[in-house]
Amino acid sequence: MKIEFKSSFERSIKALTSKDKEEIKGVVADLIEILSIDRPLHEGLGLKRLHGPYWEVRKGLRVRILFRW
Repeated sequence: MKIEFKSSFERSIKALTSKDKEEIKGVVADLIEILSIDRPLHEGLGLKRLHGPYWEVRKGLRVRILFRW
């Protein structure tokens, strides 16, 4: 599995608090771990297919991470 973070992702989290950055990085790390070993997905992850290869994962109501899979 190839994982890339776009520069726009890095810029978008740059202005956040360190607590929010850590939460987002934790969500991304959890998602990468789950997807890399083909574990069953649980609903609490907030993973949703949007359109075509695009997906979103949520951390609460405020934080939404979009990615292409």
